[in-house]
Amino acid sequence: MSTPEKKLSPKELKALRRAEKVAQRNAEGGGKPQDQRPPKDAHPKGPSKQQNQQQQKKTAASAAAGNGASNDNSVSPSQTPSRKTTLFGHLEQSVKVSSAAAHKDVHPTILFLALQISSFKVVGSYDRCRAMLIAFKDVIRDYQTPEGTTLSRHLTNHLSHQIEHLKSARPLSVSMGNTIRWLKLEITQLDIDLSDADAKDFLNEQIDTFIRVRLEYADRVIVETGVNSINDGDVILTYASSNVVKATLIAAHEQGKNFKVVVVDSRPLFEGKPLVRELAKAGIPATYTLISGLSYVLKDVTTVFLGAHAMLSNGMLYNRVGSGVIALSAYTRNIPVVVLCESIKFSDRVLLDSVTVNELGSPVDLTNLSIDPAAGTNIPSKNLEKWEEEPKLSILNILYDVSPPTFIKKVITEVGSLPPSSVPVVLREYKSGY
Repeated sequence: MSTPEKKLSPKELKALRRAEKVAQRNAEGGGKPQDQRPPKDAHPKGPSKQQNQQQQKKTAASAAAGNGASNDNSVSPSQTPSRKTTLFGHLEQSVKVSSAAAHKDVHPTILFLALQISSFKVVGSYDRCRAMLIAFKDVIRDYQTPEGTTLSRHLTNHLSHQIEHLKSARPLSVSMGNTIRWLKLEITQLDIDLSDADAKDFLNEQIDTFIRVRLEYADRVIVETGVNSINDGDVILTYASSNVVKATLIAAHEQGKNFKVVVVDSRPLFEGKPLVRELAKAGIPATYTLISGLSYVLKDVTTVFLGAHAMLSNGMLYNRVGSGVIALSAYTRNIPVVVLCESIKFSDRVLLDSVTVNELGSPVDLTNLSIDPAAGTNIPSKNLEKWEEEPKLSILNILYDVSPPTFIKKVITEVGSLPPSSVPVVLREYKSGY
């Protein structure tokens, strides 16, 4: 029996929109129950009253279950891949970003870079940071200061739209965050009487200097120091791929040092494949294995070289997942672990585990058996081909882990070779810079 249509009060409309938002997130399976406020631009007149009543009943049934999970079995398979493991449900999951959803002020170069980052065409903290700075040069070049304001006051706001779009592709790396803080500081310190053309030229020169000093020159210094840690007859193990580790190994070989390299790799990115191919091309004897074969290759290893996504303030190494296993296995066998890391990757954050802060990759990357990621050819696993239809199955593709400082012998940076405990000292020196 239908009831007369009643006009809802603003408070009731707000509660209704909140209930709709909760129901939608429950259906997707990866929502955050504590954040239940709807967007400000949500329209109050979406579904009909009958649909609203049905949706409220589903929401109430979910709340009665005690865990906020929806009991509705009508969830489409396309929604279920967003299911997350309960322990990691608070983490962001990488998705391919859409240019259509970008803010109108986002520069085309940023749109293209975001697509490359979200599809893992640009991978690695160093490469992402450098590509972001080069894209920012295009943004600054094409920027026009609106009337009634100045470049030093408005450009930071304009850059915020570019940064937010990059964040939608993947969470910013530590080096990208430090670089953004430095650039915003440079903008706010511009002379207010400086013309826009001169200000743009100055900022672009500062970006070029930053790339040259904090990235390229830093890598050259690290390579020179790292080569001294390689001796004739060494068997060096490295994991995945790091630009500075690759450059160090090639430089040591060019200096006539005789050594071997073991490249350990893992799914789904297989970053070690291009590395071992380049080492072999350079004439360096190299062995390639997956991380499952780690225990078999460690018996001949003399030194472990690792890159870094970030070095944390408490001396933890934050790097590609699997690095912790490498460091632990080497430590238990008294094999020294050397980390090659630019100071721009140093963070004042403190972590004790890799659960609180991390990043999730797409579960589809694990369900596919990849032949050649560079060519984009993938074969779906027959056992996991329809995994999204299994309501109790979740796939965890975690991207990073942490290694405690006790596993690390030293960290080679452009300011010298340091113990992991000296990370806060370097941070204090550079704090005023960004």
